[in-house]
Amino acid sequence: YPDLRDILKQRTDNISCLPVDKGGLVLDADVLGKSDAVFITPSHRCPTTHTMPAGRRRALLDLARQHDFIIIEDDYEFEMNFLEPATPALKSQDHDGRVIYVGSLSKSVFPGLRLGYLVAPEQLIEQARALRHLILRHPPGHAQRTLAYFIALGHYDAQIRRLRRHLGGRRQVLQAALDQHQLFSHTASHFGGTSFWMKGPDWLDSRALADRAAEMGVLIELGEVFFQPGAAQHNYFWLAYSSIGESQIAEGIGRLAVAVETLRP
Repeated sequence: YPDLRDILKQRTDNISCLPVDKGGLVLDADVLGKSDAVFITPSHRCPTTHTMPAGRRRALLDLARQHDFIIIEDDYEFEMNFLEPATPALKSQDHDGRVIYVGSLSKSVFPGLRLGYLVAPEQLIEQARALRHLILRHPPGHAQRTLAYFIALGHYDAQIRRLRRHLGGRRQVLQAALDQHQLFSHTASHFGGTSFWMKGPDWLDSRALADRAAEMGVLIELGEVFFQPGAAQHNYFWLAYSSIGESQIAEGIGRLAVAVETLRP
């Protein structure tokens, strides 16, 4: 995440951006072995949406034990697996406290609910609470209690089932529209998710496309912010469908295709 990179810069300049492939983080023992902590989004990697396979997860855990580093596992969108069962989290295979598991409920419940959770050793949680106290006294207690009842009464599970059903339908419509207009190459998680990672031809400037598309009522997210500083590629962008109704998707992709044509050299 770009914001994570900015946060880490407040504490250190020793930040390494590692290469990724269709299996997520590429495991380079030489680089990982010199690290204190490794941050990953293995379920749906941001922004490429790829899922790290179980074998690579085990290999990463082995490297963490061998080289004594911590893994911060942000299990982003793991609830949004509607095509295949979710791959077990690294934390579920962590037997010596090397994985700090974090997540939030903004995707699965609603974005305005700014509540997250942390699964980690007790001592670390105590320190995290102390640090959070300096920034935010505490999240509203009524929101925490309401969410606890929501989960305990089974409403959360029902919400996830509804989400998966609706997202599955939207994904099918979006995929069909992209195929119809032959709109660039793209990747989407084989497990589900809420977005497609799009790659345009070399001549495309996604900044110009974002401006043109916005004039036509279509919003895209620039991909350049997700690259290592100084290595941004301007022909990538992120296309999400979680908040768009099925009836609007095909028309939106049609408008996007028109916007692309107006920029073609």
